[in-house]
Amino acid sequence: MTARATLSPAAVGTRLPPTTHRWMPTDAILYALGVGARPPAERHLLDEHVGPAVLPTYALVANWWAVKDLRAILDLGASPIVHAAQSLSLERSVAASGEVSVDAEVTALWDTGKHAVIEVTSTGTDADGPLFHASSQTMVLGEGGFGGTRPASTAPAPHRAPDGVYADEVRPEQAAIYRLSGDRNPLHIDPAAARRFGFDDVFLHGLCTLGFAARALINVAGNGDPASLTSISCRFAKPVKLASELRTEIWRDGAGPVRFQTLQGDVVSLSSGTATLTGC
Repeated sequence: MTARATLSPAAVGTRLPPTTHRWMPTDAILYALGVGARPPAERHLLDEHVGPAVLPTYALVANWWAVKDLRAILDLGASPIVHAAQSLSLERSVAASGEVSVDAEVTALWDTGKHAVIEVTSTGTDADGPLFHASSQTMVLGEGGFGGTRPASTAPAPHRAPDGVYADEVRPEQAAIYRLSGDRNPLHIDPAAARRFGFDDVFLHGLCTLGFAARALINVAGNGDPASLTSISCRFAKPVKLASELRTEIWRDGAGPVRFQTLQGDVVSLSSGTATLTGC
């Protein structure tokens, strides 16, 4: 008999064990390669002789180490879980090397009717003070119906042509590179493991897809400067296949946040995307 999750409103307020993440320029370069950066156009992300400049979403690598044991901490049993949404805001740019301590806490538990959704809010702090704030949503499949509050609905993409589009390529080895930044889930490299969980084949990590979207936003709306992107959020709608094209559609809405969605063909992979960039 499959062990079921133990969920109750009492989970809200649970503090996760603090973690510390250290990185060097090679780690930032490996991450950039993992989320699709390629020379020569993005050499500034890949060459220690000219930086490297660090993609702001590298902060989510440090955050992942803080929230990766959520299943065990909340006694989620064998219920399947998926990463449902992610947000990140930065106080300042991520340096090419450093050390950050991350404190995380369960801040909400929602009931979609069919599934449960757990929100974890994190703060990463280095020697200069808070560096980033993040919010992760984990969906526990099949564990809804416990009488909790439904999550807030999200806004659809604008009903007009995008103001910018960034086309990219997900290479066959993309997930194999990205997993070296920490998330070694076999679903992203072992076809047999993926099929056991109902997938046709391996697929890209959700946070890797978010890194692709961050690069798109920086290149289209941020003049190629990683420091221009100060916040980003999205929902993970569909898995991304390897060895395929990926495109991010971007809308500028006056003085408000930039809106975006990321697609493979006509299938939306990242939905309800918003971002803040200096100068936009």
